[in-house]
Amino acid sequence: MSVPQDCYSKRIGTLQQMLRDAGVAAVLLSYSRSTLYYAGTTQPSILIMTSEDYHLVVIRGLDSALEETWFDTNRVSLGSGFYSAKEILKKWSVEQGRVGMELDILPTLQYAKASELFPEFKIVDISELVLQQRQIKDDNEIEYTKMACKIVHQGHLRLLQVLREGMSELELSAEIEDAHRRAGHEGVFFMRQFDFFMGRGPLSSGTNLAKIAGKIQSITGVGLSPSVPMGASKRTIRKGDMIVVDIPTHHCGYHADQSRTYVLGRPPDICRTMYSGMKEIADRLIQTLKPGIRCGALYKKALTIAQELGMGHWFMRLGVASKRVPFIGHGVGLELNEPPLLSSNNQQVLEEGMIIALELEMSASIGEVVKLEDTILMCSDGAEVLTISPRELQQI
Repeated sequence: MSVPQDCYSKRIGTLQQMLRDAGVAAVLLSYSRSTLYYAGTTQPSILIMTSEDYHLVVIRGLDSALEETWFDTNRVSLGSGFYSAKEILKKWSVEQGRVGMELDILPTLQYAKASELFPEFKIVDISELVLQQRQIKDDNEIEYTKMACKIVHQGHLRLLQVLREGMSELELSAEIEDAHRRAGHEGVFFMRQFDFFMGRGPLSSGTNLAKIAGKIQSITGVGLSPSVPMGASKRTIRKGDMIVVDIPTHHCGYHADQSRTYVLGRPPDICRTMYSGMKEIADRLIQTLKPGIRCGALYKKALTIAQELGMGHWFMRLGVASKRVPFIGHGVGLELNEPPLLSSNNQQVLEEGMIIALELEMSASIGEVVKLEDTILMCSDGAEVLTISPRELQQI
């Protein structure tokens, strides 16, 4: 399914209005997720936009960009980055004011070059405007996300076929990853974080569940070496092991985020108890979800339910850490983790069209860990769970 031209033009128009409201003369967008969102291509390029006009300067891959973008050919040209952008702004008689760039991800050398080339302008950060706009998904984005959820389900089905005592975490992860790829996963996922690295996603079992890397506040696995200390390891899976799989998928730019908990054989009684309580919390939160609820209120409700169930001391703990994780989910879209953050201190209101991941976990001790995560669409009258894998504890 291709994105209709009027959908792209609406995105451009929305940002142009935001620029007028913010008093920004022009923006220069070079991040691949942004050029994909507005122009339909990720070829190396800079999207120049004012409140009245727009143009794409392609640095390399012009032929491919012309095939991919919805822009008319007169709005696309081969150029040399910021130098060409300045010439276009000059042609539009835009020679001073505030120019917006995504400063949270722009490399320092590019910022320095832009500062040198645009001394008449004040460079300001417009990352928040772009991310704010992206929070509300259109019908095409929702369909791409649904497809990513169908793809992630194929990994679940493959696990049920191949999980056996004696196989390594790495072998199991490879089987899941292969199923994802064969179903259409594009092989990578995007995180808006400097120097972020991970394999294809977290998979952890047994005692490894309590070993948490510092990169993300979630179950991580230990990886194969200190070079990438997250993801599957060569640990052998044994009878009675709890196994958490949190390997995301990516389809046409959009992600699915799903975690499921499995056990080979009979789970420890405490894990069965924790999972039952965790699923009840998730179910009650999903019933509560509707436009207008604040992220902080949702977190507070989750903690209240956990305490009502007598599970507050396990809820949102990582490994053997005593400190509780301060969020229970996040937005999902062109990046795997994006606003809104479902955190204890975030007063942002959830809106229709947002797609979020509700991410719950409990930990009692080393090896006694469970997790449940689903990708969810905010609808006008409630919430729709987009991930389709069974949400019960999977005993194999």
